[in-house]
Amino acid sequence: MAWLALPVRAAQAPAPSLLASGTMDLRWTAPLELAPGTTPDFDEHAAFVVARDATLARVDLERGVVDWQVAAATSLSPAVGGGLVYVAGADGVEGHDAATGGLVWRRALPGPAARRPYWDTGWLIVSLESGDLVALRASDGAAVWQVALGAAVHVPPAPSLDNLYLGLSDGRTVALALATGRPVWTRTLEGQATGLTALDDQLLVGTTGGALYSLDLLSGRPRWRLRLGAAVAGAPAADDRRIYVVAFDHVLRALSRGSGSLQWRQGLPHRPAGGPVLLGGAVLVPTYANELSGYATATGEPSVSLSSASEVIGATQVRVGGRVTGTRLTAVTTEGRLVGFAPRIEPAPAALGDLPGTPVPEPPPPARSPQPPPGDREAR
Repeated sequence: MAWLALPVRAAQAPAPSLLASGTMDLRWTAPLELAPGTTPDFDEHAAFVVARDATLARVDLERGVVDWQVAAATSLSPAVGGGLVYVAGADGVEGHDAATGGLVWRRALPGPAARRPYWDTGWLIVSLESGDLVALRASDGAAVWQVALGAAVHVPPAPSLDNLYLGLSDGRTVALALATGRPVWTRTLEGQATGLTALDDQLLVGTTGGALYSLDLLSGRPRWRLRLGAAVAGAPAADDRRIYVVAFDHVLRALSRGSGSLQWRQGLPHRPAGGPVLLGGAVLVPTYANELSGYATATGEPSVSLSSASEVIGATQVRVGGRVTGTRLTAVTTEGRLVGFAPRIEPAPAALGDLPGTPVPEPPPPARSPQPPPGDREAR
């Protein structure tokens, strides 16, 4: 089993169809509050969070219970990969054993971290407040390369091919060679990036300037641009046929993956709280409400609605695989609580058959009184 984190790195794998058509119930609420502005990261079995009490915690995804907590001197979200969970702060970066919370390594950084670390296939990438980007070997924290970018990373990186794609706080989108940190290309767009999605044929960049860009992966040249009614919310999502993007004009749009032409649009009932998430045949949009609304990917028609006890603010994650009735979806509420949803399994209605047990015979009809001969009847 695995978790699909946003932004996606390629066309998202289809999630179980039950998520697209069934009913999801709130299964658990984790008994801790997340530090303000932080979001969880996930491995197969657990969510890892930085709690309000300055601790790093592991939350079991099936039960919603806290397995362990250790001190974490950071206000940034963690990252998980390779059996370790990583936290970065003003004093450096640490790698903890994901199963036990034990400290595996600690390394000083050239300066304070600007945002959460990013893990990918053995690499740990840390953006510094100075605008430098540092790559470490994730297994032991050994430094691999450092490059001066002049601005901090603004959104989670997106890898594809041999490159790492970055949205910087000054509005630039940059491609670096992952192995060396060498700049490959730089493109200045309209507004800051709100999210990056790297597909196998293009890089999607939503911006605060109210536009969605499709850039060539190798050169950074624009393939197409779509102007929207407002800033883009989070990172776009994509499947084999369509791209899905949400903007703060309260509209979800589906676009042709090849040309960017509009396929359909759907108004949202509430203000979006993040980018779209694919759930098999549905695309789910977190909104500032006590529900998550899902729409059919082919038509945009409403198809699923999940209710929560508290208002959801995003950080929605989808779990693929595992038990049919296990936790499949998590989100973060306005109270800073991590909540887990699971499918409701109900048998289809059927005609009532024979009840179990020993059959009881029907009682015999009551005996009829013998009738007197006609001459003996009383005269009336």
